[in-house]
Amino acid sequence: MSEKKRSRGLWIGVGVGAAALLAGGAYTAAYFVAGNHVPAKATAGGVAIGGLSPEQAAQKLRDELGAATEQGITLTAGDSSVEILPADAGLAIDYPATVAAAGGGFSWNPVNIWRSLNGGDAVELVHVVDRDKLTQAVAAQERAFAQVPLDAGIAITDGKVVVTKAKDGAKLKVDETATAVEEAFTAGRHEATAAVETVAPAVGDDVVEAFRGGPLNQALTGPVSLTTASGSIDFPEAELAQWLTVEGEAGELSVGVDEAKLTEHVKDKLVTINKAGPKDASYAFSDGKVTVVPGQKGTVIEEKAVVEAFKQAVSGAERTVAVKGVEKEPEFTTAEAEQMKPKEVIGEFTTKYPHAAYRNTNIGTVAKKVNGYVLMPGETFSMNGHVGERTAANGFTDGYVINGGVLVKEPGGGVSQAATTLFNAAFFAGFEDVEHKPHSLYFPRYPAGREATLYYGSVDLKFKNNTQYPAVIQGFINPSSSGKQGSVTFRIWSTKTWDKVTSSDLVKSNFTSGTERVSTAANCEPQAPIQGFTVNYKRLFHKDGKVVKTEPFRWTYQPGDRITCA
Repeated sequence: MSEKKRSRGLWIGVGVGAAALLAGGAYTAAYFVAGNHVPAKATAGGVAIGGLSPEQAAQKLRDELGAATEQGITLTAGDSSVEILPADAGLAIDYPATVAAAGGGFSWNPVNIWRSLNGGDAVELVHVVDRDKLTQAVAAQERAFAQVPLDAGIAITDGKVVVTKAKDGAKLKVDETATAVEEAFTAGRHEATAAVETVAPAVGDDVVEAFRGGPLNQALTGPVSLTTASGSIDFPEAELAQWLTVEGEAGELSVGVDEAKLTEHVKDKLVTINKAGPKDASYAFSDGKVTVVPGQKGTVIEEKAVVEAFKQAVSGAERTVAVKGVEKEPEFTTAEAEQMKPKEVIGEFTTKYPHAAYRNTNIGTVAKKVNGYVLMPGETFSMNGHVGERTAANGFTDGYVINGGVLVKEPGGGVSQAATTLFNAAFFAGFEDVEHKPHSLYFPRYPAGREATLYYGSVDLKFKNNTQYPAVIQGFINPSSSGKQGSVTFRIWSTKTWDKVTSSDLVKSNFTSGTERVSTAANCEPQAPIQGFTVNYKRLFHKDGKVVKTEPFRWTYQPGDRITCA
């Protein structure tokens, strides 16, 4: 190569190297010219930060934008809304990075150097998004937007078919909703729409309607008649729904029966039907002694058989179904009656009464109705319940009763004499006193305090056989006649629990007197004065030669006025 060419090449190399040195020097100069301050015309998020140091610029952005960027984002879907705080959801603004993007601080990035040399411009805020934390924050709000789907339903309430329509539910779509929150945050919005998907119910209206028009309609169509040898039990079509139920779920719906309600409804009817069923052994009096009346087998229609027959009728085409009976022995058999036959009198009492035709009739009617009554262990005797209302049709006539402290004529007058006598027989038998009420006025033919009055519908005589042995009540009268007193006697036959039962002395105190008055009433009856007082006594239970139990009694009689009829 010639020397000339070598010289030219050398100078070209030197020129290129010099150019490179000049360019590098210019770039370095630009770096230092840009310096550590934000370009003069720079803005971020609408906030002017030009001329400030990076630290000052970042602080200014915090001061002016912090409240807005940290404000909660309201997430809404339908009627539901919640607020998500950016700080709780991993959402934030990186202020230093934003300042750097605007050209603040020393940087070898040619874009930043060019932006600085050009005076700066507007830049977007640098957003920080922790996607995992955002997803968790949104997922925590699922319940606020969740709606449980409502299955179609059908029930029978108060005898009516009630249908519930199906209703869609809702479920929050977490990932899509998180994206919506992120977009709202980066766009500077404070509202976002939650992404929600529809959740269909498991049981649709079509399932319920198919059941209603099919099995349920069949069960409700047509009257039902359950037949027995002693009569039928009928269910009108219009009333069937009150004994039916809807059972099962989803596609397994079926017609059921409210067994408790059904058996309660037929209970009284079965009592009538089963009267022809087994007869318990009982007792009667013969020649002054207790004899056994044998029990008898019989057919019984049981409640469970009625329920099964009813189910068969409402589930099939045949609406008349025969109920099968079961032959049963009596609950109280002849052998048991013989074994437990009362052999002795454990309580007896007699009272006398002055002659009056109505007393013979009314007291005698009570004695006749009660005679032979069997009181099993644990059972309670009610005189009103057994004897019934004191009417002419029931065998009673008018007689004197106490009403309002005076004697007046009413049907059944005198039956309190029978009640008093029977109360004393039960008293000395040791039976539990369930209910008794002495008269308001005292009559000397009765033991003070140890007597009982009756008034149908309000005042009753009740006592309970609280022993383990059956008892039979015997009752009879010796009628009165002109110049001769009558008497009524009740005896209770059983087996003794106590050696004997006695009464303490009847102790009277606190005597009172009434007044004298003249009555102009049309039904006035003259009345002699009657003294009032309080009486106390005890029932004494004896065992093995000593008193082992006592029961106190107390009663206060009112005084009776002397009444003269005008």
